[in-house]
Amino acid sequence: MRDNTTYVESQIAFLRSASLLQKVVDSEKLAEDENIGGSALEWLKGALEVSRIGLADVIELTVTSHDPKQATALANAIAQAYVVDRIESRYEGAKKASTWLSERAAVLREELSRSEDAVQKFRMENNLLATRSGSLTEQQLSELNIALINARAESATKRSRFEQAEKLLQTGGDTQTIPDVLQSVVVTALRSQHALVTRKEADLLLRYGERHPEVMTAQAERRDVEEQIAAEIQRLIGNLKNELEAAEAREMALARALSSVSNQSEIEDQVGVRLRDLERIAAANKELFETFLARAKIAEEKSTLLNSGVRVITRAEVPNGPSFPNRPLFGALGLVFGVALGGAGALLRELFSSGFMAKRQVEEVLAVPVLASLPRMTDWTGAGKAKAQPVAYLERKPLSRYSEAVRRLRLGIDGTAEAEVPPRLMLITSAMPNEGKTTLALSLAYSAAADGERVLVVDADLRISAATEFFGMREEVGLVDLLTLPVDCAKAIHLDERSGIHVLPAGARTLNPPALLASMRMRAVLEELRSAYDTVIIDAPPVGPAADASILGRHVDKTVFVVKWRETSREAVAEGIRHLGGRSKIAGIALTMVDEPKLPKYGRYVSLEGNVSDRYYLN
Repeated sequence: MRDNTTYVESQIAFLRSASLLQKVVDSEKLAEDENIGGSALEWLKGALEVSRIGLADVIELTVTSHDPKQATALANAIAQAYVVDRIESRYEGAKKASTWLSERAAVLREELSRSEDAVQKFRMENNLLATRSGSLTEQQLSELNIALINARAESATKRSRFEQAEKLLQTGGDTQTIPDVLQSVVVTALRSQHALVTRKEADLLLRYGERHPEVMTAQAERRDVEEQIAAEIQRLIGNLKNELEAAEAREMALARALSSVSNQSEIEDQVGVRLRDLERIAAANKELFETFLARAKIAEEKSTLLNSGVRVITRAEVPNGPSFPNRPLFGALGLVFGVALGGAGALLRELFSSGFMAKRQVEEVLAVPVLASLPRMTDWTGAGKAKAQPVAYLERKPLSRYSEAVRRLRLGIDGTAEAEVPPRLMLITSAMPNEGKTTLALSLAYSAAADGERVLVVDADLRISAATEFFGMREEVGLVDLLTLPVDCAKAIHLDERSGIHVLPAGARTLNPPALLASMRMRAVLEELRSAYDTVIIDAPPVGPAADASILGRHVDKTVFVVKWRETSREAVAEGIRHLGGRSKIAGIALTMVDEPKLPKYGRYVSLEGNVSDRYYLN
């Protein structure tokens, strides 16, 4: 069949037509069937369903009947009747078309022969030479026209360039803005030399004054370079004038040649009008003759073939079961929809969860190790006071999940040290606020102090100062005072009696924290603290809102990057690591506020913490 939607629809309508179906009613003797009776044609129309399969040129016939054998026989009979009718109609049409086309082609052959003879005779009488693109004179005229257009364009361009340069000379404008001057290698070199001499003259003027011999020598050298630049510009303008004159001369020569050829063309045009009329008549007759001849051949071949142009792909067979309901189909659809809905749900969950779910996922995306994951704490002890939260919890429950996670984090930090001595200066930061950064810093400090280490917490978050608030040292001398006033380091450090942690609070308020943290005094303070304590933990602001952590990261041994589980976006974490200058000083990632019952328990991101029983933790 033809790839034509309208054609297919018309064939479907023919299959449903009363004329075709009446032939089937008669051949199958449906009117004699007791169950159908005299309304056999209307019954067959209702039982028949004809449809197109997709966008293919394939038609499907379906006959519905209580008798499966009768339905099969009727479907095959309709298809066969359609094929026979197509053969008969195509044969009659092809035969008539072949006869008419053959007769018409013979007449056109005679007309073509006469028109071609007339063209040839006219050429010989008028001595006209022809090329593939027309007469020889027309070809010359076309080529000269193109050449003259190009020459005029070139002359206009060169005239515009020359007039622009001449106008600048007459009005005293800056001739160094002329395009040819700007593109000149010589002028560019002289300008560079002029810039050097000018800078040299300025330096000598500042050093010796106007009347010093070296100043006068530099001035003379500058004037000499300026004169060379002016002379080169004059030469370039002269070249523009010469190029303009040459282009105008070429344009005039082409115009004279075109005029000469045009006169010859006018003579030929008078004769060519008649020639072109004869050629058009011959060309039209030739095209018409070839078209009719080809169609006559095709029609003649079609008339010799008994081909309907359609065929039955699959004959109807007696079905093994009823056509409705289709239980396997309904079951398969249910399975497909179930899988699709489940996959869509999983995809939506992944799309709306922009954070990290497991350690392995963090390490694959960021290429940074995860040192520990700290569980979300909803039962801090201490009567609801923030001051009692992490320190009091670690003191009361030293063998809890949270305590073990803090110890694992400390071991991970020590394991990243390149030398045998563990890092002493540790920076704690995060990508965004409210990720548990200060809580983690205090937890690390208490855990180290409980193991007998001499620990100092430095509150370097000079904007929020959460650690200072935690220890209640807002009014105490602190880091800002140490960096701006002649204060001894020992007076700015305070001991928290309950936890045994030494604290360097934020101190007074400042309007420029980055400047203070980047100062030489800050570096000296850090070196002094390194030698005085086993572990110095610096609580820094997040790297997203402020640059403070990026400044401090250059002067510490290792950095612990805090990431809130499932909350902090992957893009924010990657950007934060870039702000810290890469991964060289990053000890690793600490996942905070992890809801362990919701950790992945299967798949590639299965988490060990989510499968550990509470009986391993005594508190």
